[in-house]
Amino acid sequence: MAKPQAIRPGYYVAIGLEPGTAPCNSYIGLVQAADEYGIRINLVRWDDELDVIGMQTEDFFAPWASITSMLVCTERQPTRRFVRDKAPAWQADMESTDGEE
Repeated sequence: MAKPQAIRPGYYVAIGLEPGTAPCNSYIGLVQAADEYGIRINLVRWDDELDVIGMQTEDFFAPWASITSMLVCTERQPTRRFVRDKAPAWQADMESTDGEE
C-alpha cells in the first residue's frame, strides 16, 4: 500500500477495503492523518442541493493491511470533480466487482 508520506492530510481519497473489514468495501473522504498504522479520513459526499462537499462529523480509520486500492486527489487536482464524479464512479465500480473472480 502507499507509504504514509505519499498520502497527506488535505488530500481526498477513495479507498477500497478487503471484504468484511467494514460495513462497505469502499469509502470516500478527506485525509485527516496517515501514519505507519493506517489512514484516518473524514467521510465526504457531494451535496447536489448546496453544490458543495458535505462532510461527516466522525472520522473513519482503515489500517493499511485492509486497504486493497486507493484513488487519490492531490491539491493540484480539482477536488469538486473528484468528489462529485470520479470517486463515486470508482466506488460504484469497486462495489460492482465485489465477489467476482
